[in-house]
Amino acid sequence: MWAVAMMMGDEHFRSWGDLLYSVQTGKPAFDHVYGKPIFDWLSDHAEQARIFDAAMTGFHGPETQAMIDAYDYTGINTLVDIGGGNGTVLSAVLKRHPNIKAILYDLPGVIERAQKNLADAGLTARCQTIAGSFFESAPPGGDAYQMRHIIHDWTDEQCHTILSHVRKVIPKTGRLLVIEMVIKPGNVPQPAKWLDLNMLVLPGGRERTEAEYRDMYAKAGFKLERIVPTPTEVSIVEGRPV
Repeated sequence: MWAVAMMMGDEHFRSWGDLLYSVQTGKPAFDHVYGKPIFDWLSDHAEQARIFDAAMTGFHGPETQAMIDAYDYTGINTLVDIGGGNGTVLSAVLKRHPNIKAILYDLPGVIERAQKNLADAGLTARCQTIAGSFFESAPPGGDAYQMRHIIHDWTDEQCHTILSHVRKVIPKTGRLLVIEMVIKPGNVPQPAKWLDLNMLVLPGGRERTEAEYRDMYAKAGFKLERIVPTPTEVSIVEGRPV
């Protein structure tokens, strides 16, 4: 939790201090405070990027076990983790399912951090790392494509670009697995709504309802098959190509 505290007390604190800018403009306060989008800024600040990686593991860590307990990965031969970060999530899946091979796809600087973690976990032989941007392409070769806390970082238009690249390479029998909080109907307090505000203030994305995911999938050439809940706030939004 040290990394969570450092991140919350620095970039998050300063960005939320400029919340009024986001409310008035609909744009990320982070960009206004730091002069560029958060992921571009992290690419230029190696120490803060390392803290960000660790904070994501600390903040979302409990979701990993809940996710692999709730979802049946049986039948997947090669799992592609799009925006797989430091490899923590993919490592957990591979340790639970020794027959699965994997591809971790992320930006070059992120891949460097992931490679060390995969090596330390003894998974280098089972997990290929590929550097690239999900705004430009998705790697072929998988029969399932997974993204955890990726889609919520981006606008609907940007998400359409990401999912369209996956649609080009996914086989007809493939699975799309988006792991996110799903906003429930009704005007009641939910952690997803707080995270939705955080997405507005920092990367400029949003959390979404089931209906919004269904529409997003359809526009990108997928059908939302089901939403698998977990004991945590996240669910697995499973899609199939159509």
